[in-house]
Amino acid sequence: MARDFARVFYDSQQWRKTSKAYLSSKNYICEDCGGAACIVHHIRHLAPWNINDPEITLDWGNLKAVCEKCHAEEHAKDDKAFRGKPAKLNGIGFDENGDAVESPNVFLVCGSPGSGKTTYVLSHKGQNDLVVDLDYICAALMGEGGGVRLDFRPVLQTALEVRRLLYECVQQRRGKWERAFVVTATADALEMRRIAQELSAELVLIDTPLKECLQRIRNDPQRNRSRRKFERLAAEWHEKYKQSLQRVYIPPPSGLKGGENTGGQATFSFPSGVRV
Repeated sequence: MARDFARVFYDSQQWRKTSKAYLSSKNYICEDCGGAACIVHHIRHLAPWNINDPEITLDWGNLKAVCEKCHAEEHAKDDKAFRGKPAKLNGIGFDENGDAVESPNVFLVCGSPGSGKTTYVLSHKGQNDLVVDLDYICAALMGEGGGVRLDFRPVLQTALEVRRLLYECVQQRRGKWERAFVVTATADALEMRRIAQELSAELVLIDTPLKECLQRIRNDPQRNRSRRKFERLAAEWHEKYKQSLQRVYIPPPSGLKGGENTGGQATFSFPSGVRV
């Protein structure tokens, strides 16, 4: 069954034409077992961050004709491939006796510019943890440190491609990292929910008031050259977030992590199963 974010794509005329043409090109023969193929499988799975990328969704190089049995086995194989690896599914872990224990290990950290997202991550991450932050990726591609704030436009498109691949690694729990902190400046509450669900992540909202965000931006020497831009982005983030709350109901947070190594701002943590 198609996930919510992919329903529109799978119902589109473009996908129906593509899948029909692909099955016909393979003579409706399963590429795995040689049986009767009736499904077109995406080798690289669809996700919210690539659902609008035709090189993923419609490129024949990412498609495979399979029967129902082989299609089910493909997904079962994906689930099994990452079971028991160091990077576990969020909320599920196993102790030395093989008993299931609660072990959240992926966190989606959201907030406006100047809210303290980076400070929160640096205060909580361990030596073997993974940090996915677009600013850090851009800085690395330009040969600079993560704290340097330059004009990232020349490398932004490449950085987005790198982040997409890292999202896939986090989603599938590839690698030997222990925990992952995914930092995003998205202001849409529904988009936060979608990304958190796809990554099986716990959502951490750094809810710092706009006035405090603006003050931090003004006091940050690394933002001097682009101070007005960051002030505008912070104001836009708060306005967009406020508007998104009118469209999406967000229940009271199940946990409050305010004040602990976050500069005093309120930090709300929503489990991935909660509506956000």
